This record gives sequence, C-alpha cells and structure tokens, in this order.
Amino acid sequence: MKPDELRERSDGLKLFDIRKNPDDRQIPGSVRVEGQALETGDDLPFGKDEEVVLYCGSGNSCSRIAKALRDRGFHAVALEGGYRAWVDAGFPTEER
Repeated sequence: MKPDELRERSDGLKLFDIRKNPDDRQIPGSVRVEGQALETGDDLPFGKDEEVVLYCGSGNSCSRIAKALRDRGFHAVALEGGYRAWVDAGFPTEER
C-alpha cells in the first residue's frame, strides 16, 4: 500500500508501527508493536478478518512480516517505503 492510498483509506484499517528504533513521532492512529512478535506470535492484536497495515522505517522489514502474516491467513500489507515515505510525502505525524 502506498502512503497516499493509506491516507485515503485509513477507516477500518489497523495500523501498526514496527520500527526497530522508533523516534517520538508516529503515523496518526498507529499502535507500536514489536515486528518479531507479529511475525511469530500467536497472541496477535488483530484477527484474521481485520485489515492490517504495517510500517517500518524503510519498508523492508514490514514487507517481510506482512508476507509472513498473509501466509498464516491474515489480511496484512506493508506501507511501501515505510515511515520515511509517509514523512517524505508531507503527511502528518503525531507524538507517540
């Protein structure tokens, strides 16, 4: 999912910040979680019927983890380009 698509479609999506070294800003409405916990854990903060968007710093880790979730039957996508692409597009952030 591209940043502009996320901005247009934020209703009904669950957004998770999985950056390894997050700063004190985030995409509005996102929840901070450890990517490793999503990739391998069983107690996830969403169900298989929910649409999930993951973002990391550059888009690499979240793409891998979103694929692992899809392989397990979840509706998960990665934010293309990650947090950096969101900020570079001039979209808003909020304090964590």
